[in-house]
Amino acid sequence: MITSIFLACVLFAVSAIHLIWAAGYAWPCADRQTLLRTVVGNPNLKAFPSAGLTFAAALAIAAAGLFALLAGGSISLAQPRWLLISGLAVLAAVFLARGVSSYTIMRIWSRPDEPFATLDRRYYAPLCLIIGTGFGWLLWQSLG
Repeated sequence: MITSIFLACVLFAVSAIHLIWAAGYAWPCADRQTLLRTVVGNPNLKAFPSAGLTFAAALAIAAAGLFALLAGGSISLAQPRWLLISGLAVLAAVFLARGVSSYTIMRIWSRPDEPFATLDRRYYAPLCLIIGTGFGWLLWQSLG
């Protein structure tokens, strides 16, 4: 299924970027402080999240990519149907909530740093909405 392969490719790419950051690189920024302001945007943080936390995020994102492939039938595991349905519902909800939060009152309360705030509204949040919608579509297909 095209949707599952698309989601997996996007999620694996995002996971790879997180692995680069976990290894200590600041790509695509010049330094870690700029990276912090660009991809985290939390004015209360003074340092980029730890390598362990960033690595865990990379693993979680890659696992979501594997789940997309599982839902699309590109890979198969002996898992109960309810686990697939539940996982797709959770992933759709998480990504949609992340995307929507950037355009709601929640964003006003958190007051993220620039350039994260602008990048979030233009790129990060729409990407999360696309991913969440993709998982919603896979969920719909799995229910049918």
